[in-house]
Amino acid sequence: MLDRRGETRPGPSGAPVDAAGADAAGPSPTLDGRYRLGDVLGRGGMATVFRAHDLVLERDVAVKLFPCVDDADDLSRHAAEIRVLAAFDHPNLVTLLDAGSVAAQGGHQTYLVMEVVDGPTLAERLADGPLTLEETLVVAHELADALSAVHAGRVVHRDVKPGNVLLTSATGLRGHDPRTGPVVKLADFGIARLAGTTRLTMTGVTVGTMRYLSPEQAVGGPVGPATDVYALGLVLVECLTGAPAFAGTAAESAAVRLTAGPPVPDEAGTELGALLRRMTALEPGDRPAAQEVAALTAAPPHGHAGLPRTRPVQQVDVPGTRSPRTATTRPLANAAPTATARARRRWLAGAGAVLLAAGAVVVGVRASGSDELPPPPTYPRVDGDLGDALTALQESVAP
Repeated sequence: MLDRRGETRPGPSGAPVDAAGADAAGPSPTLDGRYRLGDVLGRGGMATVFRAHDLVLERDVAVKLFPCVDDADDLSRHAAEIRVLAAFDHPNLVTLLDAGSVAAQGGHQTYLVMEVVDGPTLAERLADGPLTLEETLVVAHELADALSAVHAGRVVHRDVKPGNVLLTSATGLRGHDPRTGPVVKLADFGIARLAGTTRLTMTGVTVGTMRYLSPEQAVGGPVGPATDVYALGLVLVECLTGAPAFAGTAAESAAVRLTAGPPVPDEAGTELGALLRRMTALEPGDRPAAQEVAALTAAPPHGHAGLPRTRPVQQVDVPGTRSPRTATTRPLANAAPTATARARRRWLAGAGAVLLAAGAVVVGVRASGSDELPPPPTYPRVDGDLGDALTALQESVAP
């Protein structure tokens, strides 16, 4: 077995297990002489999760069973996940109860024993339709609070998605009072990494689920706590709409997020809508910390969620009028410099084309012999170096 330091020690039974993770013989498969495996709760590319019964403590548990491996790097990754989970004790994180490794087929098969969560995943719940605003705020607060604890431990989850969020009640969120206990739990740290260290997973590979990748993940850039905040923002948008935040195929949605944030639904209201836009900002440095998200979505003592429930008044466009919009730019903190430079060049080229077209209109009017000039055009206000460049360009074509 693996102890909490991730070191191999002899298992109590020493019995080999087959690819399904159970003893080769017997109608009731038992893992490592202690855990009787039952129904499959979930299956992924890296592991299978079983409902099991602990024969020693006489309680139901969830067993995450990895494929049999003989590679030292694979064993190291399994041990790393064990260390990550063992380091945390938070009501909104799935609790690790035990871990072990059994000899099988010339290699070793690692398993994790965790608390069993009876409710469905958030993905399964959203298949039945969107959540209410109240429910979304509860999910937002609890997941942000869990991520805040994870980030304080210098760990980045890197795969925050509805399928990795477990609801603690078999009835889902309906009628569950968060004051009586946790509503959701974040699971699966299989591709987590320690911030500022080497990856716990394979190097040179973009990891994470495509629909929930941050812009920096999509281009293979460095990840940090802001990466998880971005993914949480996408999850919350999906909670309100019942559909992924970005439409199209997984690859198409990954490409779109490099240039724009997701559409935020009116159901979010003014305050939560503003928070979601910050959480899904293109630049990691513009996103709030998970701790701030948890604080903004916390419920006050009387039980109502913290953010106002007001919905925005929809703007009515009157023909012949246009509301001025103010655009601001902020320096990139953690995004890849090459992506930043390309985005600014595209923006500047587009704005320059508009200004040059305006100059062509002025020249055309003068050539016609008319003494009347059209009113000077108005442009969005842009701060910083980009704004200075646009101002100079505007002045160069002014009549």
